Amino acid sequence: MQEQDNYLPYYVKIKQYLRQFIASAQPGEKVPSEFELAKRFDVSRGTAKQAIMDLVYEGLLYRKQGKGTFIAGRVPRVYDQLPSFTDDIKKAGHVSTSKLLSFSQAAPAPRARKFFSLGDDENAIRYKRLVSDNYRPAAVVISYLNPHIYKGLQASDIHISLYDALRSKFGYAPTKARDSYSFVNISPHTAKLLNCSETDYVCYSERMGYLEDKTPAEFVESYIRADYFRLEISFGLDSTAPETPQIVYRVPPSVSD
Repeated sequence: MQEQDNYLPYYVKIKQYLRQFIASAQPGEKVPSEFELAKRFDVSRGTAKQAIMDLVYEGLLYRKQGKGTFIAGRVPRVYDQLPSFTDDIKKAGHVSTSKLLSFSQAAPAPRARKFFSLGDDENAIRYKRLVSDNYRPAAVVISYLNPHIYKGLQASDIHISLYDALRSKFGYAPTKARDSYSFVNISPHTAKLLNCSETDYVCYSERMGYLEDKTPAEFVESYIRADYFRLEISFGLDSTAPETPQIVYRVPPSVSD
């Protein structure tokens, strides 16, 4: 350890040690316990726990009650083009599967109704599915589709990728979108679907998707296991003047099933 490291708080030293451990280990591998770290660095278990929880909040680690703390294996979402969960998982070299939870003509979420400019008596196509990464639940995704441009879509038209199905049947799928991300508590039903604790936080994503001509096409609500997800944003890689990303913070919505 370098001399200047001697002046760092102990929990920072433990975080540095854990980061090195994570870099040389595999997703799903168990990391040293609070007791082991406290003994190694001659500190209290509270100090060791602080270091572990910092990395949990960063999404590098996840905890299982009664079993310990493990290295997260997350699927990256790279924003150099409009991504989908199916593409994200496949790009990571994993197997992507999707389980249909419901498909109906239903009253859309209020924000979706406004986005599509629907009347009070108009319904939207509601497609809810469970997306899995290597057969492990990763996200609950609810898509509302504009009924005026995707009229006649059936659940049987969709195999793995919704966007592939839309392009195949109608010739067009969303190519532009505005996505937002926040962390929320989840309902017991969603926790059961994602195979996680009701006390866990998940990443909530909201997408407003547009066709190439900027016609509103899709409104999406996604509940994503935080230990499976990492967001990467690429801007201006093909130009001499990179764009500056803008981060917008908003109040998380109430969670519904």
